[in-house]
Amino acid sequence: MQIFVGEFVCGGGLSDVELDRIPQSLRREGKAMLDALVSDLSQFSDTVIPLDARVKVHSETTEPQSENECHQRTYLPIRRDQALWGQWVEAAKSCDAALVIAPESDGVLAQAVGMLRAAGIDVIAGSGDFLRVASDKLLTAKTLLRAGIAHPPSYCVSEGPISDELAAYTHFVVKPRDGCGTQEIRRFQSLDKAIANLEENEILQAWIPGQPISISLISSPTGSVFLPAVSQVLEKSTLEYGGGLGPLTEEAQRRATALASRAIAAMPPTARGFVGLDLLLGNSPSEDVVIEINPRLTTSYVGLRHMIRGNLAARLFDLETGPVFCETAVESVKWNPEGVVATSNDI
Repeated sequence: MQIFVGEFVCGGGLSDVELDRIPQSLRREGKAMLDALVSDLSQFSDTVIPLDARVKVHSETTEPQSENECHQRTYLPIRRDQALWGQWVEAAKSCDAALVIAPESDGVLAQAVGMLRAAGIDVIAGSGDFLRVASDKLLTAKTLLRAGIAHPPSYCVSEGPISDELAAYTHFVVKPRDGCGTQEIRRFQSLDKAIANLEENEILQAWIPGQPISISLISSPTGSVFLPAVSQVLEKSTLEYGGGLGPLTEEAQRRATALASRAIAAMPPTARGFVGLDLLLGNSPSEDVVIEINPRLTTSYVGLRHMIRGNLAARLFDLETGPVFCETAVESVKWNPEGVVATSNDI
């Protein structure tokens, strides 16, 4: 088996941008996800990886990197004078399937998936409708609210009057409708100021207190399974992602799984591959809310792979099936945005 792994930042998506102008959070999290995913894939498959020459990944050698890895990696330098998607398509044509890690911003994820699929390549990702709704925070909000699923009251400039429900809150956030992670999120303590700073392609939402957590879904043609829920570490003023800690308690896991299951069921069919859901857990289940749905691999993967029995990536291809078994104690695995993981022996 041979798998194409395209991570947008490491894979040449920003090769025309000066390195020091690329947000550090995108660079470090992209590298962390790419290293972790390729390491797992290399246990059962050869991998083909496009690479911006300026980006240093875990290792650029084609040889296996550990005793668990028995398959080769092929790194393909991306040329700045050629179209990116054309280079990705050419590299992926010889592969059995493709995995894409790309931001939803400006439709990048949908473009990458669409170009590869148009070339006849099997991309392990959701359907076009699933990607479209999950990539747009306003469409996600409308979809979830129509289904009666708890979600922050939302507003954008193309909408009608501010709802009484939203106006009843005292704290707000403004963020891009197609934003990636915690990029460009601003907090406001006044609705008037939030509205004054709201741009055409942004969404205003009520700020709801709670414990920020992430729960991931792996979906293959034969079934779907939720992975352990984990805490998200967010910087208080900027909400910048600072890593994660997990697994959570059994009660928190049950609450997260129940809410995430309802959210996925409300979305257009069909989820496939990795899907990450950001939630807030309140003081009771009635206060739990869904914040957003990420139709791709998220940085939590770097920690999750240290919690469960087996190989997460193998589940995408039904090489491993059945329930997921978490083998670590509560909050015994911690990681930072660079993908550095500490277990209970190190924390």
